Amino acid sequence: MRVYAVLFCANGICNVFPEAYSSLEAAQRFIENRSPCPRKIREMRYQDGEGSEYFIQDLLIREGDEKETFWRVCQKYFDDGRVAVSIYTVKAAEKPESTVVEGKTFDEYNDYFDTRHEADEWADKARKA
Repeated sequence: MRVYAVLFCANGICNVFPEAYSSLEAAQRFIENRSPCPRKIREMRYQDGEGSEYFIQDLLIREGDEKETFWRVCQKYFDDGRVAVSIYTVKAAEKPESTVVEGKTFDEYNDYFDTRHEADEWADKARKA
């Protein structure tokens, strides 16, 4: 079963709202109804005019031998200075190990995270590299 939790961060302090939502749309409606009204930055991230951030955490409640969902941040650093960053989901029983592959014209780094929020933060830093 999959549920969505809302994480609120302000002034370096993060709190999880106590209610879980059964759909992404329900979690988004909850955030959009907050005051001051946050604007959507990405599907799972919002920010209000005061600089507070809202994140939707996609949680998999494991039953039996279900595989867990992890987020892979794929970063390609090209020899000409370009950087390409993508985020993918991966289903596995355990979090995969990070990898590095050296190509002819780029180096590729794959890092895995437990939450979409962690993956988004890592991807944002990589894009600014």
